[in-house]
Amino acid sequence: MSEQEPIEPQQVLSDAELVETFYRDCYHQVFDQQGFAGSMYRRTHRLVERGVDNSDKRILEIGAGKGEHLAFVRGSFSEYVMLEPNQTSRIEADEPKVRVVAGRAEDTDFPPESFDRVISMCVLHHVDDVAQVLRNIRSWLAPGGVFSLFLPSDPGVLNRLNRRLFVTPRARRAGFDSYPLINAREHKNHYWAIKTELDHQFSGFGISRRYFPLPIPAGNLSLCSIWHLWKPSSD
Repeated sequence: MSEQEPIEPQQVLSDAELVETFYRDCYHQVFDQQGFAGSMYRRTHRLVERGVDNSDKRILEIGAGKGEHLAFVRGSFSEYVMLEPNQTSRIEADEPKVRVVAGRAEDTDFPPESFDRVISMCVLHHVDDVAQVLRNIRSWLAPGGVFSLFLPSDPGVLNRLNRRLFVTPRARRAGFDSYPLINAREHKNHYWAIKTELDHQFSGFGISRRYFPLPIPAGNLSLCSIWHLWKPSSD
């Protein structure tokens, strides 16, 4: 999609492929670009990996997109499974220890305790049934395993300000005029609902949370938070 061919509102409202078109043609122009936005994007990936030991670990990433996070994963893992429902993502995994599985986290049937680590990068606000996804993740984690996630603070004040001042204008420059509609359709679960479900579903787990960019534990004053939830050795 080019700047010369923006999607008009009347087209958006009648186009069933709106979301697919955005993620296929515009998402990486909007969020993965160079400069300040690109550095912020890369920093969140690095923060999710900070202090985590992946040596000999079986790792699952849900909603892996095009496999962008793998480049930031350090350590010699034994297996890396990318679970992705959107086949337009065209994940390319040349490494023999990396496997791509087509499916949704709500209904994919991995055996219990299959993974030592589960990663979720900006995914939980998109899923249809966040409670079921979290129940599955808890089941898939082996004792002593960790669930690592990047959680946007949407619709917090700072997050909405960032969307209005930076994200929406970048989307328009990329030729996509209707990012607010995409955000409304795709961000099905808000930050406080997800946080409440996490606290409930992972009760008894060890937990660390880091808020970004301000180290203030408040959804309205952060763009996102980085979570690590450790399953007890005997759940």
